[in-house]
Formats: sequence, C-alpha cells, structure tokens
Amino acid sequence: MGRRKIEIKSITNERNRSVTFLKRKNGLFKKAYELGVLCSVDVAVIIFGGPVGARSPQ
Repeated sequence: MGRRKIEIKSITNERNRSVTFLKRKNGLFKKAYELGVLCSVDVAVIIFGGPVGARSPQ
C-alpha cells in the first residue's frame, strides 16, 4: 500500500510556521550530515528565506 496524498496548506499562525520551518531545517541538516558521513564527502546546504521574524546576520 502506498502513502496517501496529503493536502498542503499554508500555515497561518506565525509561531507554528516558524516551529515547522525549524523542524524541517534541522531534519534537512541531519540528512545532509548523514549523507556526508556515508559518502565521505563535504555537503553544503543552502536555504533561501527563513521563518518570519528571523534575525539576519549583521
């Protein structure tokens, strides 16, 4: 059996959107790290944008 198709909705609550973004970002970094270790290579992750209200480097 395959997975069901889920409907993708915009997250209107700003705090929930930020938390979801951070969880996905951390998961992506973990997968990139594991890929780098598995293949003995350097991996770069580039993320455009970010959660609303995120600080930008100065």
